[in-house]
Amino acid sequence: MKRTGLPHIYLGHPLLAAALAVGTLLAAGTLAFKLAGGPSWSLLDAFYMSVITVTTVGYAEVHPLTTAGRMVAVVLILVGTGLVIYILGSLSEAVIRGRMFWRRRTLRRIQQMSQHYIVCGYGRVGRAVCQQIAEHGGSYVVVNREDPPTAQAAAWVVGDATDDEILRQAGIERARGLVTALGSDAENIYTVLAARTLNPGLLIVARCGEDRSARKLLAAGADRVLNPYERGGQLIAQVMLRPKVVDFIDAISQGVGLDIHLEQVEVAHGSSLVGSVLRDSPIRRELDIIVTAILKAAGEKLFNPSPDEPIEAGDVLIAMGRPAALDRLARLAAGAGR
Repeated sequence: MKRTGLPHIYLGHPLLAAALAVGTLLAAGTLAFKLAGGPSWSLLDAFYMSVITVTTVGYAEVHPLTTAGRMVAVVLILVGTGLVIYILGSLSEAVIRGRMFWRRRTLRRIQQMSQHYIVCGYGRVGRAVCQQIAEHGGSYVVVNREDPPTAQAAAWVVGDATDDEILRQAGIERARGLVTALGSDAENIYTVLAARTLNPGLLIVARCGEDRSARKLLAAGADRVLNPYERGGQLIAQVMLRPKVVDFIDAISQGVGLDIHLEQVEVAHGSSLVGSVLRDSPIRRELDIIVTAILKAAGEKLFNPSPDEPIEAGDVLIAMGRPAALDRLARLAAGAGR
């Protein structure tokens, strides 16, 4: 997914108008001081007086001011102050309009998305989730209370993830899954409740900071609950005890260093695989794919299934092979041919 940050807010017209207004004011002030000061005033003296008067820095006059010169200074101060207020207001309005335009454009883009992932919270866990989804070619929408940082996802909804309307803006009815990685377990529980109500079939993965919150998140409707601190400790222990095993699993799961991936493929009712056994299917013979496990539709889990194991509709094949072969298997399992 293309990663871009907040769009450049176009301020060309306000800045150009402000520059012209300031230039005109300084030119008029220079001419007025020159005329009011008389022959003893050079153009540089007049320009200098215009600048320090408009900016109200308070330096001493280069020449004693006449009554006319004082009137020129008064007019420059009043006009300059009003101009500064006008410029600041114009720039603020341009920034607000730019953000509103970006948010409307982002919402239109999200309305066209489907089968995407929603990531609630953009802390360390949320950023890591987004990175993994993007590296695997998935699309996602971030829901966060703050605007996106520079060079971040354009699909970004600013708001409270526990709010039903914010989740609707993120396209939860069309989403494939939701990850809630907010700062507190209470917010994650409310987010899970809201998400499950809006989309009963949604895959929901929740982050928890305390073990006692895991049961509450599961009761609220989460499919999986992960404690990153506990999982991190487990991974560290596995690296210490079985470093080669962990390296191999990381390589095939992330596609780093090996041209072998591990993937899950669900067999659809219209697939030509339905009714055949592993031995007679093209999975091993033609695609050179190893089926390490089969998750049966009835809930049974078969590790290292027998070559005579029949393939049924609804089975999920945990397969290991090259990316191109896995893509062909996915099409075959979906009933789309080879």
